[in-house]
Amino acid sequence: MNKNYSKWFLSKVQKAIKKYNLIENGDKVAVGLSGGKDSTALLYILWLLKKYSYLNFELFGVHIDMGWTKSTLGSLPSFCREKNISLIIENTNIVQAIMPENKLINNPCSLCSYLKRGALTNLAQRYNFSKIALGHHSDDVAETLFMNILQGGNFKVFPPRIDYLDKGISIIRPLVYIEEKTLAKLCKLENLPVIPSPCPADGNTERQNIKNLISEIKKTYPQFSQKVVQSLDNLNTEFFWNR
Repeated sequence: MNKNYSKWFLSKVQKAIKKYNLIENGDKVAVGLSGGKDSTALLYILWLLKKYSYLNFELFGVHIDMGWTKSTLGSLPSFCREKNISLIIENTNIVQAIMPENKLINNPCSLCSYLKRGALTNLAQRYNFSKIALGHHSDDVAETLFMNILQGGNFKVFPPRIDYLDKGISIIRPLVYIEEKTLAKLCKLENLPVIPSPCPADGNTERQNIKNLISEIKKTYPQFSQKVVQSLDNLNTEFFWNR
């Protein structure tokens, strides 16, 4: 392992794991793999922690195949075999829900996310996974918060950990202290497999508009996403209007 990785990003992942109790010894952790850089980087980072840290857990990769005609995982399966990580592929027809009659519905992202989350949860129950790890990073945190504020008038964002007690499963996000650019650089340095999204809405969504807005803000405030996450860590509800 590159000795600089601990200072660069592993210490931040370990901080999130410790602060929010994301991974415990004996856990069966399934990483939701879309094929994009974020989830692939997460799988690699957790593999490093499993191999080089005190954490003792089982690691799996799970991919929800949405049913795209040209869906492909490229070199991801061979990467998992090389790292001795079991890869489970779940075939679904989610694409029919967001593209009935081969026409994309308006604002498909929320429905797509909901259906994929449901498929992941069902798969996790069948395989007795205790944790589902998702690759959301600090920029996702900032984007989601701003989307909810600007579109819905809600101060709301996903947490680092959410427990579904009735299902015995927790959703965890170990990358909440890591910026997107760090994950992109890691994928390039380690030549990690990254598969382009087949979704026709990719890059043309409301989230992309918010991402563009935050990119402009970062030209003046480069640590914007990190400060948003820090603010959520230090949230003082005493000054909220409706407590």
